[in-house]
Amino acid sequence: MPAFRRTLKSLALALVALGLAAGVWDVATYDRDAWLSDYARVKRDMAQGYANLDWMVEKRGIDLAALDRETTVALQDAHSRIRAFIALRRFVRAFADPHLHMQPGERGESTGPALASAVSSTDTTPVDTPAGSDCEAAGYEEGDHAFGLPVDRLPGWTQVRGGDFPSGLVGDTGVLRIAQFGEDRYLGACHAVFRPGIGDRELQLAVRARQQALLAETIAELRARGARRLLVDVTGNGGGSEWVSEVIALMTDRALRRDEARMAAPGCDRSAVWQGKPAPCPIYADTAAGTSTLQGTGPWRGPLLIAADGGTGSAAEDFVVWLQQNGVATVLGERTAGAGCGYANGGTVTRLAVVPVDVWMPNCSRFMANGINEVEGVRPNLPLAFRDREPEEVARALHNALAKTH
Repeated sequence: MPAFRRTLKSLALALVALGLAAGVWDVATYDRDAWLSDYARVKRDMAQGYANLDWMVEKRGIDLAALDRETTVALQDAHSRIRAFIALRRFVRAFADPHLHMQPGERGESTGPALASAVSSTDTTPVDTPAGSDCEAAGYEEGDHAFGLPVDRLPGWTQVRGGDFPSGLVGDTGVLRIAQFGEDRYLGACHAVFRPGIGDRELQLAVRARQQALLAETIAELRARGARRLLVDVTGNGGGSEWVSEVIALMTDRALRRDEARMAAPGCDRSAVWQGKPAPCPIYADTAAGTSTLQGTGPWRGPLLIAADGGTGSAAEDFVVWLQQNGVATVLGERTAGAGCGYANGGTVTRLAVVPVDVWMPNCSRFMANGINEVEGVRPNLPLAFRDREPEEVARALHNALAKTH
């Protein structure tokens, strides 16, 4: 046998041996009771802190008892960490909620349920932790800010700006791209405002103020160059922070209203839901939703269009709903992602003991004026298919939609 073939055969046998050894270790170290204990904590935390749980049962028809039985049996019979992890992941994914997910987590002394620290509109933490040595250490990255739609293929397209918020003109329609509502996706802006010793929250607000000024300047330039209506492209915008409220205010001078987000904080033990029994009390702390108001400040005050798709989620859906249901904007495109409200004050996080993974769940829900939970996605006023279509097709559809809505 030639030497190189013997080498390949030896390598293949070594890889098989390593695989078998890993498999044996995986099976030998599987602790069924520990996995079942972690699963029990996930269920407990979901019953008390997963804001969309009742909606999933009442409107989507998820059979919690059947799902629990299936998952319990899968964990009991898994005989390996890999199979157990797959069973737990299948359980989480059964809810088809983008904000309910598993992700790698850091490990400290505690392995119990935890509330993650994150800045939100309801954050009242008085102490601002240091941001770090630089923007990268603070967690800032440069996102892709390019247009999500092939606007450069529209007849008469003229590019006006690039950078963080690209813009252009098609006739008298100004086009503005907002790809992210998270300050941490604008590394260049962070570099412009960073200073040694700055705090996390202070840095976030400084980046936000800079980007707000840039957005206002971009809109003003579009107006000066003849824009009589504005199309905002938030396709693929997966959300961000409460900064979205300030961006919404730029799009109108009107006073806007919508139902407040509802927080998960039930007044009783709801664990019976996993037995298929009715919840003994609502998941929400309040018996009825209040009303939120938002005062527009301009600088845009004319006709407004919003392009959204299946990648538009979370804070970007909040942007769409505020402006759509108050009659400010016409939404064109596809149903949004259905992420809805996310993690107020960090959300609810269950830290698993068996693997370095956390289960994140949204602790708030947002409802639209028609009573539908935003987790079902926001329907456009003018449906257009963007996904799985060639750029030329999308450009033609967008061109026709702009003509139709003129």
